Amino acid sequence: MNTFVQPIFIMNISRFLPLLCISICLACDFSHRIDTSAAVKEMKARQVKRVLPEQIVAQVDAWGQALEKNPKGLSAEIKFKTYQGSAEKLIQQVSDKKLKEVLDAISYSLSQKQSIPPSIQKNAAGDSLFYIFQQANGETTLYGFSKSSVIQHMDRPLIK
Repeated sequence: MNTFVQPIFIMNISRFLPLLCISICLACDFSHRIDTSAAVKEMKARQVKRVLPEQIVAQVDAWGQALEKNPKGLSAEIKFKTYQGSAEKLIQQVSDKKLKEVLDAISYSLSQKQSIPPSIQKNAAGDSLFYIFQQANGETTLYGFSKSSVIQHMDRPLIK
């Protein structure tokens, strides 16, 4: 009896195995394949990157110099605030304590007939950077950039 049961069992398995393989292949839907190259690009784009404070300052400096030459150049791409006028007038417009101190120093330097090179200053909270420069007509201009917007719009090769 053992010899009779064993061949029937093997015969049933040998018939069942191809049917199982065919049903598994039919159950797999290969029409929804993922494009791996596109997935890799998207993963790299979403990857968290390290941005150093020096890189943020360098980017604000580059944008500030570009805006100094052409004030309309970056206005469509990057959000920033602009303050323009005499240093005394700007002291009253700006609410940040640290910027008021910087503008007070600029006002004093101008009263002493000193030349003032462009500079980058942080606000008291440290969440924004301001590119400050003197125009030829004697007015002071401040371009304010939010750190988060600077990081979002930085050139990708600069980010490590």
